[in-house]
Amino acid sequence: MNDGINKIIEQNIKRAMKQGTFDNLPGQGKPLQLTDLSFVPPEQRAAFLVMQNSGSLPPEMELRKEIASLEEKLQTAAGEEKAVIQKKLTEKKMFYDVLMERRKR
Repeated sequence: MNDGINKIIEQNIKRAMKQGTFDNLPGQGKPLQLTDLSFVPPEQRAAFLVMQNSGSLPPEMELRKEIASLEEKLQTAAGEEKAVIQKKLTEKKMFYDVLMERRKR
């Protein structure tokens, strides 16, 4: 069954290409800019992308994004920079925990 569906999809794509449907699309010939969603629970990823594209993320998602970024930076940091990043990370995690605790009430 999958082979049949794949064949139909392939035919539709080829037809669209011949008709020029994919010509002059924004970003044509440029690499895709994929969003790192590793910090977003799988069941919330679609909603996250919709909200991100509209330019409005809820505070907890912004914090999760910042926490993930700080954790990534912490991997390569050393010395005083590592201590500064660790402090920021701890503060962000505490603020996130407080925010989530308030949401539960």
